[in-house]
Amino acid sequence: MVRKIYKIKGLVSELLRYMVYLKNEKYFPKDATSILSLCRSTLQDVKVIIRDVRVASHFLELDISIPTLSDVNEINSNLSKIAPVLEIDRIVEKEFDKKESVTLARQLFNDEKYWKTHEVLEAIWKNTKGSERDLLNGIILVAAALVHYQKGELAICISIMKRALVKLDKSYDKYYDIDIESLKRKVAGMVNSDTVSTIKI
Repeated sequence: MVRKIYKIKGLVSELLRYMVYLKNEKYFPKDATSILSLCRSTLQDVKVIIRDVRVASHFLELDISIPTLSDVNEINSNLSKIAPVLEIDRIVEKEFDKKESVTLARQLFNDEKYWKTHEVLEAIWKNTKGSERDLLNGIILVAAALVHYQKGELAICISIMKRALVKLDKSYDKYYDIDIESLKRKVAGMVNSDTVSTIKI
């Protein structure tokens, strides 16, 4: 894991990564760029890096990094001017067994937390081989595609979904509690119609 260092007035501090969830009362994925600008403007006087904003049905997901010397409460206070803060989740690497990872990934996916789904599954994908590796890669690609959808990047989303279908092509039945046939049908439907929506797995 690469440690990122941040300089503040002669002091050196490690960056901590967070996902901040704001209540979404009026935004759509097409608004992601303007929300990102609004958040950066709102936090311009705070030591923070806002990487991305992703728009889900019920929340806005802000991908941010702050120095360890910064105050999370100050960020919370400033962002609450845009929308109520629902959750602040510090991103740390955790070890789970395969079943726990897939169960957690499914829950995250169904909660529209696609970036975190991708991260959880990638940790187990690295240690798999053969058809299981392709299957996991296919699910990861679906999650990655939906991350782009949440950023208003429809063409990129559809392109990644096409790659996901190739990886999922030889997989059938269920993988733990994920119905692979149903997932393939839903993704193929979106690719064929050139229309994306959130789905459950």
